[in-house]
Amino acid sequence: MTSFSIMKNNILLLLFCFFAFTSLSAQKKEKLTPVELMFEYYDDEFKPFNKGKWFTALTFNVEDSNLKSDNKYIGFDNIIEGKEFNYDIKVKGGYSIGNYNFVGLGITHGRDTSEGLGIILTDTINSESVANRNVISPFIRTYYPLSKNQRFSFFNEIKMDFGFGDSESKSYENGEQTEQENTNDFLFGIGISPGITFFALESFAFEIQLDVLGYEYERSSSIDEEGNELVTDSHNVNFTIDLLSLNFGLAYYFGAKN
Repeated sequence: MTSFSIMKNNILLLLFCFFAFTSLSAQKKEKLTPVELMFEYYDDEFKPFNKGKWFTALTFNVEDSNLKSDNKYIGFDNIIEGKEFNYDIKVKGGYSIGNYNFVGLGITHGRDTSEGLGIILTDTINSESVANRNVISPFIRTYYPLSKNQRFSFFNEIKMDFGFGDSESKSYENGEQTEQENTNDFLFGIGISPGITFFALESFAFEIQLDVLGYEYERSSSIDEEGNELVTDSHNVNFTIDLLSLNFGLAYYFGAKN
């Protein structure tokens, strides 16, 4: 047998082995359950937090509650009945400047509404208010994988908030409007927000985030019905864990499996 024939046979053998292996691999994948296929995606090539990766996320926070007698927003001495509905929607994106380290920007729109019937001194007053805010938040986020395949990770985010808001409150007595106040706000804050990321389907991940520590400064300028302007400054340092500040979201990591 010539060397050419031996080479030809070896090539044919290699091609046969290649197609046989491919066929067996395909058959093996066909036999995998959807859950097994989902886990197979997260192999050693899954690197969502490596340098040069991008992510985008949409998060939200909703609070729907009944007002209590100690509610300061309405300002009643005693609340007969009332309700409050607040929400925040945030769109954010980030870029990895190093493995597990991202810088990014978030944009938040929030709205608070409340109405209630209560007593101020001896008068029964009906009050309603609406407040809107828009905030821009540059941030730095660091990830700490909790599983070998990086599907489940803890992260810590340090952010700065710059925002503007406006609000309108009205009071009624015996069906007639007795008071109206319009307010414009400037907001600034620095905070720490840890969270958890879990990849549920390929490059899509669920995120849960909580504000645990922060400083807030707010300047409010209000004008009453008589045209009088009142400017107030407030400072707040928050060291408490408020479960109502939980933000739930969905994120997508570009090029996570490259």
